[in-house]
Amino acid sequence: MKEKTKILTLNIDNITMDKLIDKLLSDLETETKNLIFTPNSEIVVRAYDKPQFARILNSADYLVPDGAGLLLAAKILGEPLQERVAGYDLMRNLLKRISDKDYSVYFLGGKPGIIDLAVKNVRKELPEINMAGFHHGYLDRDNKKEIISEINRINPDLLFVGMGVPLQEEFFNNNFDDLNIKLGLAVGGSFDVLAGQTERAPLWMQKMYLEWFYRLLQEPKRIKRMLAIPRFLMLVFKEKFGL
Repeated sequence: MKEKTKILTLNIDNITMDKLIDKLLSDLETETKNLIFTPNSEIVVRAYDKPQFARILNSADYLVPDGAGLLLAAKILGEPLQERVAGYDLMRNLLKRISDKDYSVYFLGGKPGIIDLAVKNVRKELPEINMAGFHHGYLDRDNKKEIISEINRINPDLLFVGMGVPLQEEFFNNNFDDLNIKLGLAVGGSFDVLAGQTERAPLWMQKMYLEWFYRLLQEPKRIKRMLAIPRFLMLVFKEKFGL
C-alpha cells in the first residue's frame, strides 16, 4: 500500500489516525518538529486552482484527509486511503493523549469570546491539560507579531491554529520555522465546535459523505462554497479517465 495518494495536485498521506498520533507523540519525545494540514474536498479544489496554495499544503510533514470526499476520490482513482483523519478528531485525540503528560498546548484562532469558551470547555473535560495560552484569530500585522512573540516566549509544545482556509495555512507557511513549537496543526472551525457553537454531523451522515449537507443546514450562507463539491468530483473523474 502506497504511503501517499495523489488527489489532483495534493499528495495525501495514507495513514490511520492511531498510527499518526503514535508517530506524532514519538516525535514530541525526540523534539522532531511536525506540521499537519487536513484538507477536505473544498480545499483540494482551491489547491487545484491556486498552485501556490497547493505548494503550501504539500510542504506539510503530514497532509491527511479530513473530508470523506477524499476517501471516495481515492477509491475512484484506484489508490484507496485507509481512513479519514479529520482535523477536529485529530486535535481531540491529541489533547486526550497529552492531558496527563508534561506537554503544553496553545490555541490560536476563533472569534473573541469563542476561543475563551473553547478553552473553558477543554479545561473542564481535561482538567490536567497544560494550557499554555490562547488568543483569538482576528489579527492585524501588529498584534500578529505580538502573538508570535508571546508563543515563542511561552514555548508551547503544540500549537493549534483555527483561522479558516487559507489564513491558517498561510500563517504556518510564513511563521512555522520561526515558531518555538514542536507540533503545528491547522484545525479550521474546530474551536467553534469545542465552544459548543457548532455541532458536527452525526456519524452516520459522515459515513454517507453527507457532512457537507449537515453543515449547509446549519449555515445556509455556505451554499456558494458547497459548489466546490460537485466540481471536485468532476475533476476527479477527469483525472481518472485522462480527460
